[in-house]
Amino acid sequence: MKLKFFDIKNKLFADSFWALLGNVIYKGLLLLSGIIIARILGKDIFGEFSIIKSTFVSLALLSSFGLGYTVTKFISDYKERKPDKLHGIFFYSQKIVLILSSVVCLIVILNSQKIAVNILENSSLEYFVKYASVLIILNCLNLLYVGFLAGLGLFKKMAKINATIGLIAFVLLTSLTYFFGIKGALLALAIVQLINVVINYIVIKKNLPKPLYKKDLKTQQSIVKYSIPIALQEAVYASISWLVSYLIIYYSSYGELGLYTAAIQLNAIILFIPGILRNVVLSHLSGVSNNKLEHNNVLNTILKLNIIVTLIPCLLIFVFNHYVSNLYGETFIGLERLIRLAIFTTVFISISNVYAQAYMSKNLNWTMFGFRLVRDLGKILLFVILINLEMKGSEAMVISHLILAGVFMVIMMSYYKYKESRT
Repeated sequence: MKLKFFDIKNKLFADSFWALLGNVIYKGLLLLSGIIIARILGKDIFGEFSIIKSTFVSLALLSSFGLGYTVTKFISDYKERKPDKLHGIFFYSQKIVLILSSVVCLIVILNSQKIAVNILENSSLEYFVKYASVLIILNCLNLLYVGFLAGLGLFKKMAKINATIGLIAFVLLTSLTYFFGIKGALLALAIVQLINVVINYIVIKKNLPKPLYKKDLKTQQSIVKYSIPIALQEAVYASISWLVSYLIIYYSSYGELGLYTAAIQLNAIILFIPGILRNVVLSHLSGVSNNKLEHNNVLNTILKLNIIVTLIPCLLIFVFNHYVSNLYGETFIGLERLIRLAIFTTVFISISNVYAQAYMSKNLNWTMFGFRLVRDLGKILLFVILINLEMKGSEAMVISHLILAGVFMVIMMSYYKYKESRT
């Protein structure tokens, strides 16, 4: 029976609605605060803030071992059939994340001077590197907790959490940046992440079945086995994301990184719907992974939705791009052209994201790892080629990202249809 997505009684629609509602507020306020911070700090210091933030977000992805998506799938599978296993999964996955992220955090603190001088090429950033290292642990825990909440299907509660955190983030980021500059911006990030961790943890504990933890080696081994290719994907993504920022600085300047960051901030707001729906999609696709008809119905429904909700804001930003780029201030010269190039990358990414969840629901994680490795290495290679053609760093990265995102989308769609035709 075909899914009627716009039927309010349909669980897929209800979950998607709540996931989107909270994130409209959350991402919208983050974008607005990002614009205000960029105006306060200016292009160059905003570039420094961006590389520090990018470094710790990337390290958090590396340390999370892909467990954010893994727990979504396992909790979705077990919450009806084996609810007694949920507490054990939560305890075990949390322990892994805490150990890995703490080790990485300690390594960063001990090597903060080397990171600032040899990697970020700015010795004055040593203090900020050490100061912001706690973001690794906090980001890791939030990635895990969001995956767990999605697996439990608590999207309405997540919407309330995201709306609350968005408001807190806006107030703290803008006010602390205004009074304390880049130091205040980093402090605000840490406080917001800490509040988010505490709230998510409380909600999870309230909605778990009564604690019944017993060592389940089989489930633990399954979690690790499923997570390995996802962890490798996250490692590649995190490494390349950080390398993108570093290469722009290396070949150009912090100013060019500031321009690039400002341009892709808009991508983040366009992609907030496809991004937040990833856990919804994985949860629902995993639940019908053995039913080909229902699986394809969910996939096609989400594809249509993603295309609609990505194209509309793309076109709006394209039309009103001049006004949007002016919001960043006079130091962001050339931003208007970059935004026009960058925004249409989101269409390719939103479609690819849906297929990525379909691959994961079918346990094709190693296939996804191979695709993403080729895509990300290709993006870096193309960037270097364009830089050698005397193109500016920010523009070269935007164009390479656009081209490789389109190629990757076509490959993912084609291979998935091929695999489906053979089953």
